[in-house]
Amino acid sequence: MKKFIYKLILFFSIPILFFVFTEGYIFSLKKDIFSDKKMDIIFSGIASNYQWVNTIEHKKILLLGSSSVRYGLSCTLLNKLSNDSLVFVNLAMDARDPIETYFLLTHINLTNVKAVYFGIDPWIYTKSYYKYRNSYLYLDMSLITSLKYGLEHDKSIFFKRIKSLIRYLLSSNKISQIDFNKNKQEIPADYGSVKLEGKPTNFNDPINEYFQIDKYGWSELQFSYLAKISTFCISKNIEFSVFLPPKRSDYSATYKSKCNLIHNEFVTNLIKENLNCQIFGKFNQLDTIGDYNLFREAYHLNANGQAVYSAIFYEMMLNKKELFSLNYKWFN
Repeated sequence: MKKFIYKLILFFSIPILFFVFTEGYIFSLKKDIFSDKKMDIIFSGIASNYQWVNTIEHKKILLLGSSSVRYGLSCTLLNKLSNDSLVFVNLAMDARDPIETYFLLTHINLTNVKAVYFGIDPWIYTKSYYKYRNSYLYLDMSLITSLKYGLEHDKSIFFKRIKSLIRYLLSSNKISQIDFNKNKQEIPADYGSVKLEGKPTNFNDPINEYFQIDKYGWSELQFSYLAKISTFCISKNIEFSVFLPPKRSDYSATYKSKCNLIHNEFVTNLIKENLNCQIFGKFNQLDTIGDYNLFREAYHLNANGQAVYSAIFYEMMLNKKELFSLNYKWFN
């Protein structure tokens, strides 16, 4: 009986010791794991999907951010509004964050890029959104946080953390260069913008539950890389601004009434990073023009909404913008 108990203890203690050792090792290496050099090696490959951007020799405006930008603006309409004096390029993608965006920017040709506009959605900056990201970011979580996250969101989190650690240890210190003259890519329809069809859904969506700040916290990495994008653009003499993609009125009302603390924390984190840029737009700026007919969900515009907002965006782009500050009004 004693031998059985010893074997049972040994059976359970080995994996526990392994995880404790691994987690301690991750903690000790965290500074290097998330150094710019290592992050560049992990994320630089994303630029290979955007070789087509380098074939556009005209003056360019880059639209960056997540899905609200991808579906919210039509480059074709914006190009027409500029009388084709500019080429708008939409590099936003579903759940795309400042980290991936930064390394995309640093690996494409920015010749003739006049300005960069980055759409801000607060939930993108939470650790709860790591489930939509490169699993390498799971290394940013502590052991306790990983346990809670695994139970609620991703049961394979520890496997992915170990896999990411191995990836870090085996990664070469040499960043692979992308040959943009090889395998020429065609410019996608609408220069990367996408239209959403279908009837509006997600009414009474519990927006305040998206963030889960109390469980997993904010991602400091995301805030720091947004500031790095701003600094990088300034170093290249490219105008950099952030803007607020509009939300449906039910989203805006919920966010305004139930997310005060979350919003204050979000803005405070941006201020801590000394974000130096212009800002424009309001979350509720479409409320007075039949916004329910313009949205596919609470935060994604439909095809009609995309056309309406593109015209509004172009006018805002031409107008004088405010400097980002703690006092900027996110609502009308």
